Amino acid sequence: MSLQSIAPVNPPRRESGDYVMISSYSALTDQNLKSLLLTCPGERIDVNYGVGLRNYLFEMLSQSTLNRLRQEIISQQTTYIPYITIRDIKFNSQLNDPNLPENYLNVQIVYFNRALNTTGASNVTLNLV
Repeated sequence: MSLQSIAPVNPPRRESGDYVMISSYSALTDQNLKSLLLTCPGERIDVNYGVGLRNYLFEMLSQSTLNRLRQEIISQQTTYIPYITIRDIKFNSQLNDPNLPENYLNVQIVYFNRALNTTGASNVTLNLV
């Protein structure tokens, strides 16, 4: 399912004088998920919206921290993006690859979009090095 223009990309940018637009619902779902992960609670009008992924970079990275992050992602997704079902969340950091920088965290979320009957994946990488 695709329309010519559904929503502007986030962050907004222009090409040839026009705002770049998202043209598929799959891309919109991916953008909504990334926005949810990167937004800190209190940044938007709904003060509860957002996982605040960047905040986790300043915590001691442990399996316990990643488990809390996993639960926060699932809780936020259930509330704000209820039309998807998260099938898997994978973290890539120094915990599983000692060659990565200390403040590096990659989150991969595999999800099923019930509205579109499709599976998708979203990747968000933070690196403060």
